[in-house]
Amino acid sequence: MTVRLGGVDGPNVRPVLPKSSRMWPLLASMFVVNIFGYAAIGGVLSVLLPSQVRLVAGDGAPSALALITGVSAIASLAVPPLVGLLSDRTRSRWGRRTPWILSGGLATAASLLLLGVAGSVPGLLVGWFLVQGTVNIGLNVVLATIPDRIPPRRHGLASTVQGLGLPVGSVLGVQLGAIFVDSVLVGYAVLAVAFALAAAFSAWLAREPRRSSPDGRQPAWVDVRRTFSGLRFRDYRWVFVSRAVLYLGYNMVNGFSLYVLQDFIDPPPGVAPADGVATALTISLVFVTIGTAGAGPLVDRLGQHRGFVLVSSLLLSAALFVPVVWPTWTGFLVCAALSGFALGLYLGVDLALATLVLPKSDAGGRDLGVFHIALTAPQVVAPFLASLAVTSLGGYSALFLIGGAIALIGSVAVLRVNPKAVSRHQLPEEPT
Repeated sequence: MTVRLGGVDGPNVRPVLPKSSRMWPLLASMFVVNIFGYAAIGGVLSVLLPSQVRLVAGDGAPSALALITGVSAIASLAVPPLVGLLSDRTRSRWGRRTPWILSGGLATAASLLLLGVAGSVPGLLVGWFLVQGTVNIGLNVVLATIPDRIPPRRHGLASTVQGLGLPVGSVLGVQLGAIFVDSVLVGYAVLAVAFALAAAFSAWLAREPRRSSPDGRQPAWVDVRRTFSGLRFRDYRWVFVSRAVLYLGYNMVNGFSLYVLQDFIDPPPGVAPADGVATALTISLVFVTIGTAGAGPLVDRLGQHRGFVLVSSLLLSAALFVPVVWPTWTGFLVCAALSGFALGLYLGVDLALATLVLPKSDAGGRDLGVFHIALTAPQVVAPFLASLAVTSLGGYSALFLIGGAIALIGSVAVLRVNPKAVSRHQLPEEPT
């Protein structure tokens, strides 16, 4: 079998990887851009955007938020594989990944400011669409440094470092959102400046030597046509499916947290729903951190990638059933803690698992961009399913039940992955 190598057909080969001492700046770069990227996403999606939507849409806020977040997430579907492909082909004095990390940060900052001044549902839709597209530039491209420049035996560690950016960033973003819930434009400005500076620092940390353009490269349209070719590989396809359904179940409930505390579960006296969301997410993300920190190093040592995904999907499903039988503030916090730990277990291993089953080629940015769709596609579907569950299928109890059932499918999907494909660092089998 042959694969594309720098635009040229050639045999499967592995890139020359750096020494471990040069790996830490890459991990730090990944950590920094993820912290502030997820701070922007978490602060906006959990507090600032729902508050804006409630202000302009009133009682129609759940449906309006579903429309805004669902349609806008289309941008996060298209951008990662396209930008990953372009970064694979980029040749500049700053390398091929770092220009995209920097430009993505600056574009995200501008988009956040635009969203902050929007005063209508169409304006919020356009603003969040731009944020979703631009923030995924840096968050996706930095992942390509894992197969590019980190030894396979440390991919679990890299997955953990990348995964830790989510809880740390989300706690920071949600707390900032709660602080600026009454001054949303200031909140957007703080998040915009922070992410722009973080992207610049991350690009500097991940800087790479200039690469010359190889002879005989295929035209860009040929690469675009092959964007989803990696999904022909059976194991990669099932890893993609397991990620997609797990995040779908999680996002269905997480995206409606503010409305759950406004319409279904009463927070304690004196605690506003927005503050309740911040408290619950903080607890959840503490457990995300615990799960993520342990999972990556353990999977590097034990190699049981499928087992970690299986446990995380089963635990997430159980957690989402808790508020159905225990619809109280305490039950909501228990759900937040358990689902956070389940997500943490998954975050610590998902990229390590993906990099083992990706087709080995010089198109790591493109293939990881496609894999990123399994994270972002649920953002398109989840708001509509959540809105349908709440308005037509039985209310918020149905929301938790359906979300838990969907997450359970992830355990079935990961069991379809060939154990031999992840038992050692080897090339994937021929596509089937």
